[in-house]
Amino acid sequence: MGVRDLVRPVEGMAYLDPLGEWLGGVVTRLTGGGAVKSVLSGTWLGHPLHPVLTDVPIGLFTAASVLDLCGGKRADDATNALTVFGLLAVAPTAVTGLSDWADTVGPEKRLGLVHALANAGSSSLFIAAVLNRRAGNRGVARVFNLAGMGVLAVSGYLGGHLVFARGIGVDHTVFEEAPTEWTRVARDEEVASDTPVRVTAAGYGVLLYRDRGLIHAIASRCSHAGGPLDEGEVDDELCVTCPWHGSRFRLADGSVTRGPATAPQPSFAVRLSDGNIEVRLP
Repeated sequence: MGVRDLVRPVEGMAYLDPLGEWLGGVVTRLTGGGAVKSVLSGTWLGHPLHPVLTDVPIGLFTAASVLDLCGGKRADDATNALTVFGLLAVAPTAVTGLSDWADTVGPEKRLGLVHALANAGSSSLFIAAVLNRRAGNRGVARVFNLAGMGVLAVSGYLGGHLVFARGIGVDHTVFEEAPTEWTRVARDEEVASDTPVRVTAAGYGVLLYRDRGLIHAIASRCSHAGGPLDEGEVDDELCVTCPWHGSRFRLADGSVTRGPATAPQPSFAVRLSDGNIEVRLP
């Protein structure tokens, strides 16, 4: 049995679903589907924001633990300061994490919920360490601090499992090989105006959209969570909205205009050849 096998029972904890669905709904209502969601997702950064922020509290708590173990009584004030700064950094980290988690379902939502609860538990332990250190109970404070680091390590593993084993936050188009040579995908008459059409180019899903005679082509699978863009709505600005989580992409070049997506959609060059529509990566 490997460490990963220990996580599988958590993925099957269906009794967490009512709490997860309720809390996820609350988070979705608070973050909305506009600028706030884009900021929290890291759309402006081109990379999910939550993993970037996690380094700050983890680094501060780790530094505090080293001082607690090696600095002696004279390091108590510095240890407490590092811990308090770490607790302050938890707040924006948790908010961005909850925003990402609200878009998950099934095993990922269960894992994410346990991950969040573990983070809350570790923060409580660090608070207890600070209070006991200030009261002069250095031995008790050290126990709370080490316990907090242990729970934080478990939480960190769960977070890594969500990304590296479950694919949360990764670009869902990056592992598919798009054609680099001109590839026939449809006949010209098969693509009506103002109607999203999904076709395949050598097995790669492509969304075609004809506007005033010009055909746009981007990957049909949403980079955020794999949603079907061909089932989304196209607005007057020629942007398509993913029906799953509301990510919005420009059809002309695949760029992200609204999160939670952070990675753009692959965009294709299009040409007509003998009545056939052909695409390739530019």
